[in-house]
This record gives sequence, structure tokens and C-alpha cells, in this order.
Amino acid sequence: MVFAASISMKKQVSTSMIAREAGIAVSTTGFILSGKARKMKISEKTEQRVLALAKDLGYVPNALAKNLRRNRSGIIGLLYNHLKHHWADESLKGVRSVLGDTEYSPFLSTHEFDAKLLEKEVELMLQHRFDAIISVPFKEGKKTYQRIIDNGTPLIFLNDTLEGMSDVDMVAWNAREASKTAMNHLISLGRKKIGFLGWNDGRRMIRARVEAYKNCLKREGIDLREDWMRLFPLEADIAESVVEMFSEKDRPDALFCGLDIYGIQAIGALEGMGLKVPEDVAVVGMGNQPGSEFPSIGLSTVNSPNESIGAKAASLAIELIEQKQSCTGSRHLLHGDDLVIRRSTSI
Repeated sequence: MVFAASISMKKQVSTSMIAREAGIAVSTTGFILSGKARKMKISEKTEQRVLALAKDLGYVPNALAKNLRRNRSGIIGLLYNHLKHHWADESLKGVRSVLGDTEYSPFLSTHEFDAKLLEKEVELMLQHRFDAIISVPFKEGKKTYQRIIDNGTPLIFLNDTLEGMSDVDMVAWNAREASKTAMNHLISLGRKKIGFLGWNDGRRMIRARVEAYKNCLKREGIDLREDWMRLFPLEADIAESVVEMFSEKDRPDALFCGLDIYGIQAIGALEGMGLKVPEDVAVVGMGNQPGSEFPSIGLSTVNSPNESIGAKAASLAIELIEQKQSCTGSRHLLHGDDLVIRRSTSI
């Protein structure tokens, strides 16, 4: 025998129900619940009585109807490639720090480097009339980003930009200056044979790391060794490549890693070969990723201003919403060149 649950769905409390309980007109109740009591010259006593009654009855405002009247959703969309590293969490904290006392709330989604999923998520955001979209740019998503712009929805690129989309506002870490800080640190230690491990993504702020590496070598009169410069997919296991590079008799005495995840792996691979870090090889990374501070790793790195980037992007989104502009082409490069020295470069 099958027994059906006897719990019934509670009827939603409406404006008319509150008006009936209060013994006043539905229109008067509506004005009070929408915060227009002062404007409509409704007495404070009546206002407080209706608000208390609404609370007691469990009234929940119909945000959809309210937003349709205002032609706003009160939601700012965040589109990230992934949530695998700390930068996503920290930049979200920055966004929340700005939106906390405003009428806006963030809605977070990821596309995992899938162009079709990105298109689907953006379409959902546009259909639900999101007020702005903050996105980490994805090279395969240009048509989808153009759809946002054509729709008139403010779009802000977070932490990088895309070729051919210079009109889109951008907030990013000044990776070029941060990379110079990392390279200057290695050079100050007397290291002249510096290798590079980086992401093969190809976006502007990723390329800036490679360009800074090359420029610093040129400035010091150090020849570039192409065989000491390796680029990898984001989640690649780079240990084999590191072992190959350092198995040669003529090998680097330092490594600049464009992302901390490569530096962490490199230290493990080097020490697994019997090489000493930093005596034989000094290693410095970028980003100050959690785990880099573990005593067994101790990766020297450059701190990324992730929260500040998120906060600036949120402020810019609100500014564009209020100005009713989808994009202005502004560029905001935030400095975050604080060097964190740990055992990987400290002899």
C-alpha cells in the first residue's frame, strides 16, 4: 500500500490578502509594500501596521513583477572559465564587498571552456534581464560576447581581454609589471640561466608574462634559450617536461613560472631528480595560490590583487548600468607586484 504525503502547499500571501486583513484599499497596501508610503502621503501609523501585518503573514515580495516595472533584475552575472583556483573565490569576495549594500546581487556560473555552454549561460542571463555581465574572456566566445553587447547589456571582461573586442571594458592584474618583479628578483640573486614555464592560452595578460620574461633577459644582455621556454595547457602535468629540461648538462639555474601551479609542480619534479631548491635551481611563481605557502613547497611568488579586481569590476558594472551604457572601452590595470619570498629563492 502506498501512502501519499498529507502536507499541502501553503498559499502565497498576496497584496490583496494583506489589504483585506488591514481593512484598507489594495492600492494603498501596494504603495506601502513598494516603499512609496511617504510619496503617497500615507500615515506612518498605517504604514507600520501594514508592514507588521505583512511580516506576520509571511509575505514575500514578487521580485519578478517589481523588476518588470523597473526593467531591471537586480542581478549581475559572473561568468568564469572554472572555479579550480583561489582567484575565483577571492575575486567573488571583491564583487560581494561592493554589491553588499546595493540593490544588486551576483549570480555565478561557469562554462569550463565550452563555447556551447557559454552561449547557453549567456542566453539565460539575457532572457532573465540580468543588469550586467562580468566575464573572464574565453577566446572561443567572441560571437556570444557580441550578442551581449548587441543586446545593450553592460559587459566587463575580468582579468584579461580579447583581440578585436577593445570596446569591452576590462579590469585586470597588471601581469607585465608583476612578471618584471618576479624576473628582477631572480636576476638580483645572480641567476643568469632562467627558464620559463607558462600557460599556452595566448590571451593578452598571459602573453604579457612571456613578453616580460623576454624583455628582462634582453635588458640584462642574456640570450634567450627557446628550449628553456615551455608552454602548457592549464591543467597539464609538467613534471616530465621539467625532468627533460634539467636532464641536460647545460640547464637553467632558475625558473620563472607564469602560474603558481607550474611552480609547485616544478619544485616537486626538481627535488625528485635530486636537485636542490633554491641552491641548484631558484623558482618563483605568480599569483600566491593556496598551497604555495606549504613548508614542503615554499614557493616564492608575486601576490595577485584578486579581491581588488573583483571589487573594481563590480563598481564598473554598476556605473555602466546607471549610465545605461553597454561598454566604454575603459582599461583598468591594477598593480599587484608584492613579492612574497619563501624558501624556493631564499638561500
